[in-house]
Amino acid sequence: MKISEFLREKIYLFVFTFLCSLIIFFFLFAIRVTPSIIVIIEFLVWSIVIVVLCVEYGRRYSFYKVLDETLAGLEHKYLITEIIEEPQFADGKMLFETLRDVDKSMADHVHIYRNIQNDYKSYIEMWVHEVKTPLAAAKLILDNNPTTVSESLCEEIEKIESFVEQALFYARSSNPEKDYIIKKIPLQESVNRVIRKHSKSFIYKRMRIEIKDIDTFVYSDTKWLEFILDQIIGNALKYMPQENGLLQIFCEQVENAAYLHIKDNGIGIASHELPRIFDKGFTGSNGRTNEKATGIGLYLCKTLCDKLYLNIQASSIQREGTTITITFPISKLMLLK
Repeated sequence: MKISEFLREKIYLFVFTFLCSLIIFFFLFAIRVTPSIIVIIEFLVWSIVIVVLCVEYGRRYSFYKVLDETLAGLEHKYLITEIIEEPQFADGKMLFETLRDVDKSMADHVHIYRNIQNDYKSYIEMWVHEVKTPLAAAKLILDNNPTTVSESLCEEIEKIESFVEQALFYARSSNPEKDYIIKKIPLQESVNRVIRKHSKSFIYKRMRIEIKDIDTFVYSDTKWLEFILDQIIGNALKYMPQENGLLQIFCEQVENAAYLHIKDNGIGIASHELPRIFDKGFTGSNGRTNEKATGIGLYLCKTLCDKLYLNIQASSIQREGTTITITFPISKLMLLK
């Protein structure tokens, strides 16, 4: 609170004090009080007013300074009344009570929103588990009656399963820490499971796979990591050539980290689009040529990597291919996260 603003608020007090001083002066002069006594009395009147104003300004200045500094460093600003002390001046108390009412109202709204979000998440999870059953049954029927048509239908069902799984992980991504456990896991086993999941697509596209140097352990959650790998490899399959496609998966290790590289020889990504590929809903020029692109897969990869304390980056050259790199910190401290 600036002193100039405070003094402007007190202009009426100054006017009132000035008028009172004039009345006192003329009264004392009329009863023939000596000038020195009049000066002393006037000085005392103004001194009392100034001291009162200084004390009042000091209390206000201290309160508003703490309020501003606390607000600047507070993420959820509606919780301000839980941190600062109640002021001792009247209008400050009124402000504090108003802020407290706002705080309570916001907390109630946040609670309602969280309940709605949790209900929605529970519904999505239930729906996903329910829809997986008929999809699995349909795949089993088609596998037991192999024809050219059934193979095509199986591929479409696998795509539906992928989208269903994506919906499940999207619903959980807002609060995944309740659903994962970071532990030491074999990287090769997770990669192999994801590769087997896409084996039919690799065969159909006549793609080659080169895997090397991934026989290592990393700290992560198996389920979430395999979902991330599934999205990356699924994207690679989507944009690789029908024939002569090559997917390379290899790992580089340094003292405190392991770098998993997933490299394809697909159509690549324009350099000006690279910084945005992890943005929610961003499909880019490649996505506009592919109606199946949603812009959710890589966004989820980035979101989950952040929650798992992993780093994910992309590099690409158009018409040559794309490399996605996941960095795993190699430290037992990850178990304490």
